[in-house]
Amino acid sequence: MTLHGHYNLWLVFLSYCIAVCGSYAALGMVLPWVGRLAIEERRRVRGVLPSGVALGVTIWAMHFTGMAAFSIDGTPISYDWAPTILSMVVAVLFTVIGFAALTLLHEPTEALFIAGVPMASGILSMHFLGMMAMSGEMRMHFDASLVVAAGLIALVASIGALWMTTLTKRLLSRIGAALVMGAAICGMHYTGMAAAHFSVATDRMLDAAPG
Repeated sequence: MTLHGHYNLWLVFLSYCIAVCGSYAALGMVLPWVGRLAIEERRRVRGVLPSGVALGVTIWAMHFTGMAAFSIDGTPISYDWAPTILSMVVAVLFTVIGFAALTLLHEPTEALFIAGVPMASGILSMHFLGMMAMSGEMRMHFDASLVVAAGLIALVASIGALWMTTLTKRLLSRIGAALVMGAAICGMHYTGMAAAHFSVATDRMLDAAPG
């Protein structure tokens, strides 16, 4: 039997606000290190570390706020702590790699595309690890085409946000980049959620069956 999910729209809106605010802070921290080729590579990597941590934690916080907004036909949902913590570590690791690539590579176009891949991978990996952390009386499977669409949203919007970050240090540009990065994170998340289909666990159906 298929289970249907429902969203609390206020929490959905809050999840986007978290994504935008966290992205604004992270992109602002990485901006001073973009294009500073005269500085040794080790210093540049250390410089982008806080921004990678900030964005990774933002992705993680947005995901679980979005999951708090989600309910499945009254089915109680809990989360296993190990994959939950692992999902945050993965998000931080991939975003640090992405920001490091953005600051270390000399060719701007190449840097944007190479940085966008780990950035999108971090968003995507964090989401599905977070989904795997779910436990409850249900089974879950995914629509492959929507999973691919979620990955493309994360990749295209991440590259777009990074490109906007490198254009200028003006406030409006940074706000625009944060809005786009927030859209990348949330667009990927909710497309990934649309890809998930839930059904009643077989053992639950057997338990509910008359003896």
